Amino acid sequence: MKSLSGMLFCASGIVLMCCMDAVAKALGADLTTFQVVFLRYLGSAIWLTLWIALTGASWPKKADLGRQAQRAALLVVTASLFFYAVTHLPLAVVAALGMTAPVYVTLLGAIFFHEKIGPGAWLALGLGAAGSAIIIFAGETNPFGSINGDAIAWAAALLAPLTYAIVVALLKHHSGREDPAAMTMGQSLLAAIFAFPLALGAWPEITPKIAGLGTLIGLLGAVGFLLLINGLRRLPVSVFAVLDYTALIWAGLLGFFFFSEIPGPQLWIGGSLIIAACALNSRRAAQPQTAS
Repeated sequence: MKSLSGMLFCASGIVLMCCMDAVAKALGADLTTFQVVFLRYLGSAIWLTLWIALTGASWPKKADLGRQAQRAALLVVTASLFFYAVTHLPLAVVAALGMTAPVYVTLLGAIFFHEKIGPGAWLALGLGAAGSAIIIFAGETNPFGSINGDAIAWAAALLAPLTYAIVVALLKHHSGREDPAAMTMGQSLLAAIFAFPLALGAWPEITPKIAGLGTLIGLLGAVGFLLLINGLRRLPVSVFAVLDYTALIWAGLLGFFFFSEIPGPQLWIGGSLIIAACALNSRRAAQPQTAS
């Protein structure tokens, strides 16, 4: 029963986070990338404040401010890269490239935590790189193609999972010291503060559409993350990794129905290699480590 509830929590969280990305893409038609980032984190901070107040969960602590500021700065960078990419590229393409984050985490673990990288990890890194290359260069929307070739957007789509992997590495280092709700609320509020100066400038008229989407993006981000955290408490990470692969399907469906995007075969071929890399990486991480 616990495992089933964990799967439902995680699956629901993944769907909501994919919907949040679609809302960011829709907002990108009217707002700058930094304005979308500001709304995303301000909204999440407000919703999480209400959630903590209603549930009696822990509030952020002053002692955790420095760690939360580190993560908040990286989250602003990551969200800016990702939201710029989804505004200029198909949603499913950016989602597929975003799946390389767990593979980046392996590499960062070796650099910052001196974790050993064996043959399996190198194979996962190679598969992830090959899948990314197919997605980027095999389609008509590649950076050097004649149709919608946006080199900056492709660079943003590649860098976003790398900066997100750094966030994950920090979360791994900090998770034992902070409550999940307090951690998320604190870093969201600080991210909104950091994004505010970047979001200054000419704002469009706040229409009902912009107001509704601006409210929705924060709610989806806050609830989606809380569902994922609660699901991860009930499931092994390896099981969550398999569920996370469904994000590519949801991104493809959302892109098709709301933005008339039709993914090409290079997405599914490259995405399959990236999924294989993540599956290999998860299986390797789940194996007991022998003492050296």
